Amino acid sequence: MKTIAINVEKGGAGKTMIACHVAWHLADAGHRVLFLDLDRQCNATDALADFESLGTCKPLFEPGYKPPASFPRLAIYSNRMGGEYDADYPRALTNLNANFPALDLHFDYCVIDTPPSWSWINFAALLVCNHLIVPVELGPFGPAATKQVSDSIATVNTKRRTPIHVVGLIPNRVRANDRHQMDMLAAIQSKIGRNLFSTYLPERAHYSQAIQEHVPVWRFDKDVRTSLPPMRAFLEEAMTRIGSHA
Repeated sequence: MKTIAINVEKGGAGKTMIACHVAWHLADAGHRVLFLDLDRQCNATDALADFESLGTCKPLFEPGYKPPASFPRLAIYSNRMGGEYDADYPRALTNLNANFPALDLHFDYCVIDTPPSWSWINFAALLVCNHLIVPVELGPFGPAATKQVSDSIATVNTKRRTPIHVVGLIPNRVRANDRHQMDMLAAIQSKIGRNLFSTYLPERAHYSQAIQEHVPVWRFDKDVRTSLPPMRAFLEEAMTRIGSHA
């Protein structure tokens, strides 16, 4: 099972929208997909109506997790925890790390959506993921959030056997007619090179509207001629980068 986390330490960067579209893309390709909705708002759980609920993710953080005898092809665990592990999160992280391999044989991919601000739950996602996609917003504080997630990756990697594969940074809500954003995008490209996706997701209402209708943008009943190609390009590049990583 390949595990893909979507994480950046900032709200409003589009993590849930991107995570849901990655999951739908994999599902449409016929893969067995587990979605782990670690955001306590559980917006992805609401959006992914075609994924069968497995209930709360709490058992994954408890000792001795036993997976069900069988899983649906598309399944979702949601963060319905009430903060009971916040005061004892090291034990919860140890349990998750021990339990997570039990899911390997049941799914081809796991997609993880994370909370909007850094907590031990974000740490948990980075602890078990193989691949990480980082949304970046080209606003005043967007690039600073990517520096924070870079520091977090370095910390988590000291607790892992193998380092996280950073698939790349994906600029989101980009306005091509905004010279300031284009200058910022060029500066980021110059600084990090290939770690930036070669495409970006433009600011399009269709993405969030599709999520609200519980469908990906390619099944959204609107004229998506300007919204669909960038999303397709991003997803194809993401899967190419993930597939080419040893």
